Amino acid sequence: MFNINLLSFMLVILLVQSSYANEDDAEDSLESESQESLIIESSTRLPVTPWRPPYFYGPTLFQYSPAFIGRTYPAFVPFTSCTSPNKETGICADSGTCTRLGGRASGACPSDGRVCCINVVTNTCDDTERKVVTLDNTYWLSPTMGIGSSTTGCALTVKLDAKLPEQNKAVCQVRLNFVLFTIAQPNTESVCSTDTFEVVGASNKIPTICGDNGGQHMYLNVPSSATSPTDLQLSFNFGTDSNPVRAWNILISMIPCDSPNLAPLDCLQYFTGRSGTVRSFNWRDVAGTETRQLANQDYSICFKTIPGSRRTLCLAPCTVTSATLAFSISMARPEAGGLAAASGSSQIRATNCEKDYLVIPGGYNIGNPPTVDNMAYDRFCGENLSALPRDLQRTSVCTTATPFRLLYRTSDDEMDDIVGGAERGNLGFCLTFRNQ
Repeated sequence: MFNINLLSFMLVILLVQSSYANEDDAEDSLESESQESLIIESSTRLPVTPWRPPYFYGPTLFQYSPAFIGRTYPAFVPFTSCTSPNKETGICADSGTCTRLGGRASGACPSDGRVCCINVVTNTCDDTERKVVTLDNTYWLSPTMGIGSSTTGCALTVKLDAKLPEQNKAVCQVRLNFVLFTIAQPNTESVCSTDTFEVVGASNKIPTICGDNGGQHMYLNVPSSATSPTDLQLSFNFGTDSNPVRAWNILISMIPCDSPNLAPLDCLQYFTGRSGTVRSFNWRDVAGTETRQLANQDYSICFKTIPGSRRTLCLAPCTVTSATLAFSISMARPEAGGLAAASGSSQIRATNCEKDYLVIPGGYNIGNPPTVDNMAYDRFCGENLSALPRDLQRTSVCTTATPFRLLYRTSDDEMDDIVGGAERGNLGFCLTFRNQ
């Protein structure tokens, strides 16, 4: 009897222990599944940004999918640029990913089977609309139907954050390429009083500009997006104009912090070629007497030192086809001795180029006659570029001061830039350069 009761008791104990073990296993399984679910969800979830189409948020956008089995490249790798057959700049992506990004395929990327994906954002310029760009090499276009006279502005945000999967790397600069840029001209005092283009959020000084700036560019410095995510605000502001012509196409390119293409700090413009053309904003080879020089300009223009060169940068006025001037930075003041600069002549020194000027450190003329000693100066103004005062001859001004950097400054208006009253009709400058 005793043995039977003991056996029954032991069986009950074993059943209870088995029940608890099964419950623990179930809980462990649920916990494991929950953690796995969180991991999967975390790895595939994309941050919501308002401009993306709904189909953008597919879980395999930045992952491998069954369609990619057997390939040796991912669907999308940030900061892999390409050029389409139409000379547009895009990113390399799988064709399906390009579609989900809202882009269009144009040509192929070399060697890896991906397409060159061209991405475009177009504003309606509605007061309630603000587009957001998070993707490298994105074109920002003005409304296809034009801009009405009642429209007061148009804005776009460039969001920089290394945690975004479409970036996934620290960004330190953004380059704006003005493929097309036309808004209202400045007034007769060189002030952008009707339309403006402004940038907010960059750590370097960005001037307000207006007029015609197709072919120009800007570099915007930002803190590393890995430690300090940044929102850059790009905005056009429109005033009242009886005949407004407003259109733009701006390529927005993000430059990682470890890229060899970074511009030197505080360089609004950066030229890397051995030769080329540098222009002040709104300079154009067009006939007319309207003011094109812009007020309140204060920025540096930098040039890459070419390996193997003689470390000399030479600049000369562009050849123009109209009646305009290639160098026109505020007609110089009469000198202390009473010698006024003639129309079309150069001027130098801080005393003569007080408010509006171009700084070429240690600038000197080449090709001077033997009887004329080369003189090195920094400030240049007037209606011709030369290191000699009141010079009417076309020449080149060179500098050996490296790193190569020019400084362009203009005052807040033209009201008192010369003795005797206001000056109007200045154009700015267009210079060819040779890095030799």
